[in-house]
Amino acid sequence: MRMTIIGGGSLGLLFAAKLVPLCKGLTLIARTREQAETLAQGGIAIQEMSGERRIVSHTDISIECYNGSADETVQGLRNADYVLLMLKQPAITETLLARLQSELAPQACLICFQNGIGHEHKVIGALGAGRVLFAVTTEGAKREGGTAVRHTGHGVTYIGGLTSEMNDNLLQRHCSLKEVLLQAGFQADLSKNMEERIWNKLAINCVINPLTAILKVTNGQLLDTAWTRSLMADLFRETSEVAEAYHVSLAQDLWTTIVQVCQATSANHSSMLQDVLGGRPTEIDYLNGSLVSMAGKAGLALPNHNMVYRLVKAMEG
Repeated sequence: MRMTIIGGGSLGLLFAAKLVPLCKGLTLIARTREQAETLAQGGIAIQEMSGERRIVSHTDISIECYNGSADETVQGLRNADYVLLMLKQPAITETLLARLQSELAPQACLICFQNGIGHEHKVIGALGAGRVLFAVTTEGAKREGGTAVRHTGHGVTYIGGLTSEMNDNLLQRHCSLKEVLLQAGFQADLSKNMEERIWNKLAINCVINPLTAILKVTNGQLLDTAWTRSLMADLFRETSEVAEAYHVSLAQDLWTTIVQVCQATSANHSSMLQDVLGGRPTEIDYLNGSLVSMAGKAGLALPNHNMVYRLVKAMEG
């Protein structure tokens, strides 16, 4: 199986480092020339949950760069069986979609790992529903520099299309992908309920990420006081109200899952906290911002989501 990962962030580096021994070929496409050159010279340094540290040699992985230019050559798209899109939503531009549309190998399937909602129909519109899968994951990782990553929490990764239709050949192929992920140490499964799972992950991110960014705490520290737990509960309640208004069924045990995610990734710095600390734009517009917008159209008020949205936007400057 040949894989290409687009994005050298925390999850991109984590998945690349753990999948490379199991692939016939793995290409990592970084977004900056500087990161690509550093990776090409020294490979990826990974620290496992056990504390074990190892280096994935630069000779075992192909490194390319794509910074959004329309005239860049990206060989990794042309021979991959699966392309894991691990960029944040703002990076999914029309230029990128046009590049995927023109250069993605005929047999390739794109798997989108984005947080939030809004990207699904844009990607499907460019490539077609039959070539696009979506993934939600609760794996925790923290990038430490441009070439190092620390695995901070085990989670579950669900993969599937937005429609439940899948012929036997595709199902067998995707089962092979699941087996590769399991061998790499990821708890993975195929799902026919991806819309619900995307919304469940949206709820998890909308409760955890902005609070960790505003309070500058790890995921686990959100459970330390009654005050932070009450803030989490208020955000969860409002998220449930929006889902109900749009006839989306959330998992009955979702609140328990949110608490378990905080516990399982207790040492993790959320991606939003990492962005705030790094002075980068966050994904708040695609998380809490999306809920606030949808609530407005449904005639709902979300005072808690609106407040954390405004606070994170103020922190972005």
